[in-house]
Amino acid sequence: MAVPPLLIPRQDDRAEASGAQGSVPSEVPVPRISASTPRPTPTPGRPRVPSCAAPRGSAVLEITPVPACSIYASALGTGWQASGSGTNVTPGRPVPDSDQIAIRIQKRTKTREQPATVTLLAASPVAMGAGTRLRLRVYGGRQYGTILRLSASPSAGRAGAKTVTLQAPPERWAAFVVHVGALSPGRLRRIDLAIATDQLPQAYEFYLDDITLGK
Repeated sequence: MAVPPLLIPRQDDRAEASGAQGSVPSEVPVPRISASTPRPTPTPGRPRVPSCAAPRGSAVLEITPVPACSIYASALGTGWQASGSGTNVTPGRPVPDSDQIAIRIQKRTKTREQPATVTLLAASPVAMGAGTRLRLRVYGGRQYGTILRLSASPSAGRAGAKTVTLQAPPERWAAFVVHVGALSPGRLRRIDLAIATDQLPQAYEFYLDDITLGK
């Protein structure tokens, strides 16, 4: 007696396809924004502080309101002013026994407890990088020379907390390079040079020249 072949039922192909479609959505719903929905207000960015204006290599100088990188070189640079507390500060004075002119500083205080300071103030903040340097020359006072404590500050109203010491020999020029970016990170508005009367009580007049900001 012949035995009929065993038939194995097959799964419906359409059911497999239907199952696959059911497991993965064909469309991703997109949220709708109503016209009445308030949009977030962008936060204004912090205004960028410009770097000092360096002179161009041209016979024609372009003058901008940004403080110049040259703070003093025979005259005060654009955007800078010099003043004193307990000192007379006079730009453009002749240096003894030479044909040079510079900023003359004369101490006016009577006692060593009274501060005697020179302040260089920028009209607006100047951007400072980590490698920004301040270059200047100091002509030391007669007999004992000159000792100064230099500080830098981002504020026009107060001197910086950190200081470095500059010491110039008597009646000679000394050149200094100060890493001012470390004294006033980010921005610079004010430079102070205080006479160290505690180290050198008898401070005679001295001179400053070639004061510049740069790398």
